[in-house]
Amino acid sequence: MTSYTVPQGANAVARLAEPTGITVRAEVSRPRRHRDGWQFELNPLDRSRAGRLSAFMSDGFARQIEDASGMLFHAEDLLGQHEVMLTVSMDALLGLTARIIGLDRGILVEAWNRQDAALEAALIAEGVWQAQRALPRPQRLRRVLLIEPDAGAAIRAISESLSRWADLGLITLIRWPIAFEEPGSLEVLHQTIEAAADQVEWGTADALIVDRGPGFAFRALSDPDLVQRLCRFPVPILTLRRAYPNLLDRLAWRSFETTEAMEAALTDILREEVRAAGRKRLDAIACELERIAVTAATARSGALYD
Repeated sequence: MTSYTVPQGANAVARLAEPTGITVRAEVSRPRRHRDGWQFELNPLDRSRAGRLSAFMSDGFARQIEDASGMLFHAEDLLGQHEVMLTVSMDALLGLTARIIGLDRGILVEAWNRQDAALEAALIAEGVWQAQRALPRPQRLRRVLLIEPDAGAAIRAISESLSRWADLGLITLIRWPIAFEEPGSLEVLHQTIEAAADQVEWGTADALIVDRGPGFAFRALSDPDLVQRLCRFPVPILTLRRAYPNLLDRLAWRSFETTEAMEAALTDILREEVRAAGRKRLDAIACELERIAVTAATARSGALYD
């Protein structure tokens, strides 16, 4: 049940490297208020093994969870089979007890899923959830807005292709780096979406691409007010999905599993733009303009011989 063992004969120097807690996977049940926190019972997953351990979670630790996850903690979120990190001590009234000092991220993911499902249902009832999906495919790709992590481009990030296209003159790229995993990211995202909407209104942008990177703490992308604004964003939003859920990926015009898949979709838009414009006609226009320019330059310079 534990993630490590400490030799009984270890000396004081060896014990300096001893972890601060033990990791246990158990059946968590019976949440109830106790002093300045919550008390639970931990039971072995193997029903044939006897034993039960009282576990305590302080209100302070619960607030840390809320600050890190961006949502309220409910004791019911801990019910079921979970992995928790504990420190064990002897309580005068309860006997052998454990204090919860760490939780499996899966607990938060389950709670996030429930929260997101409730907000999605509300937006469906309001009639705005499908607004992005109803937008037509972009007919051209000339001004692209990109929201990306501020820690630098990851390997095979979509920004590599977009930057290359911008350098070649294919597109105009407007970039906003965001620290998704830092406090205050929600406020920055609201400001960024406001700036992106201004670009659409005054600069006729064609698409908004969101690549949040490989991080974990991105709950700002499921904030109710932000999601409302994103549902109503006037041009298609394209996202790169990552390991953990958020509502933006589900409401976006298109969401892609890989950078390669997104790049292929953007390439198709460019290819269609060339086809609709008529490549042969454009080449003919370019050749004729070049011929006219050469003729005009020759006329201005005059003949070399009489």
